[in-house]
Amino acid sequence: MNRAMSKRRTRGKKTIWLFKKEIKSVLRSRWLLLGFIISPLFAWLFQGAFLSFIVAQTTTEPETVYITVEDNGTWGKTLYDAIRTHTDELLIDPLVNVSRSYGEGLVANKTVSVWVLIPENFTEDLENNNRSTLIMWVNTGNFRATAAAQRIDYFARQVIDKVIVIRNLQVQWYTVAPEATYGHQLAIFIVMLTSVLAPAPYVSQSFAGERERHTLEALLVVPISRVKILGAKLAAGLLLTMIYSVFTIVGILLYNFSIVVRAEPLPPEAAEYYINLYTVKVSTLPLIFFCQFLVLLCAIGIGVVISCLAKDQATAESINNLVMLVPTMVIGILGFAGSILQYGGLFGFLIMLIPFSHAIVFLNGVLSGVASPVTLMGNVLYLLIFTIVFMVIGAKLFEREAIIA
Repeated sequence: MNRAMSKRRTRGKKTIWLFKKEIKSVLRSRWLLLGFIISPLFAWLFQGAFLSFIVAQTTTEPETVYITVEDNGTWGKTLYDAIRTHTDELLIDPLVNVSRSYGEGLVANKTVSVWVLIPENFTEDLENNNRSTLIMWVNTGNFRATAAAQRIDYFARQVIDKVIVIRNLQVQWYTVAPEATYGHQLAIFIVMLTSVLAPAPYVSQSFAGERERHTLEALLVVPISRVKILGAKLAAGLLLTMIYSVFTIVGILLYNFSIVVRAEPLPPEAAEYYINLYTVKVSTLPLIFFCQFLVLLCAIGIGVVISCLAKDQATAESINNLVMLVPTMVIGILGFAGSILQYGGLFGFLIMLIPFSHAIVFLNGVLSGVASPVTLMGNVLYLLIFTIVFMVIGAKLFEREAIIA
């Protein structure tokens, strides 16, 4: 009995030694650690700098605006004179008077930035119905043009009360989109794209890399179960995922700070608009952290299987990047184009088989506030089951490798 207890203590010490060995190995890999720290920080700081550039373009740089006045009444002239005398405030340079046919030509050629049309009977409609229409054609692919149109929209409402501004060729769009804001959509895309690729260097180095360096054989002869060896390596991987997730949160906070600082000099209405549109709500960070942890865990599980099958580290990394990057890019792009739940049939079924699709649906549902708890639990369970299945497969492959060794 004493001998059995002694063996257990010895195995326990060896298990602790193995855990410490793997963690020290990870902490000694300075470039690996640096990559896990810099990667999320760079992604968010770069995006923050890019959006700061967009805010600067839309709030400080003027845009060309074309205007056509067909109304001969008092209110049409009043609105035109107000716009003409406030071009500096509206960031319009130059304000170009054009005929209707010239404006229609700009629209047809898609070379228009903003074309404002004060139509015939503008004054008559306003005086008789207390309501009239100002029409604007806007190149929404141009940040400055879109911002200029928004300023004119707001300004016109201040000059003439009860004015309805209709854009896009007098088509009124009443949109109800159960999607998150730009900042949240950005969080989903960056978290997904970086998280699925982050574990690849460690996983390939820890399994295929050790096999290639012939250090795996020495580890396998230690009298410790293969499951514990695998568990020690996964524990070190989880430590890296925690580091990565923490610096993702730091990156998001720095990103938010850069947007707030850039928007601070703007008028209160404009500052609030940009901050609400581009920033990520701090209250959602725990959910982002949780979802990213699940994604990283799933990516590690897939990486373990690939690394056990690959002959060397380079092959493992190449296959892992191919397997992880292609579907992630597909669902990431589809997610930015709209909800991935909109796709039906066989294509939609295949998209939802990808585990990371459920992470996107989970994040978007939480951040937009439209998902039910049952749906969210379903997404989490699918990710967990997928991860467990691949962990089990990886453990079986690891045991087979041990026998061969």
